[in-house]
Amino acid sequence: MHIEVTPRRQHRISLTPLIDVVFILLVFFMLASSLMDWRGIDIATGSAPADADHPPSATIIVRADDAIGFDGGRFDSPADVAGILRRQLAAGDISSVVVQPAEGVTLGRTIAVFDALAGSGIDALALGRD
Repeated sequence: MHIEVTPRRQHRISLTPLIDVVFILLVFFMLASSLMDWRGIDIATGSAPADADHPPSATIIVRADDAIGFDGGRFDSPADVAGILRRQLAAGDISSVVVQPAEGVTLGRTIAVFDALAGSGIDALALGRD
């Protein structure tokens, strides 16, 4: 009895389906993702001069020791000073709040103060400098 053995043919793996899947995933993620800057903060620079029609701006100083200075006082968190600022804005005593970082304050700390003030309902915010 004679059995003829034929050699197995080598099959090559094609990369075309893999490339197709990669491009489909690329298109899917490009269409599904948003290209908008969802974490943006609107910052106004400069200030309008105070006159009889416009009340002055309140200045918040972010100190290097993580304290916040406002109206000669020292506050440990932005939430402490946010209540005072909301009352002054509602009464018309101030027109906006200027956040001024002291020398040596990191950008992260300044943004944290911005976020806390904006989260407490103060939307008239501006960034000041010395």
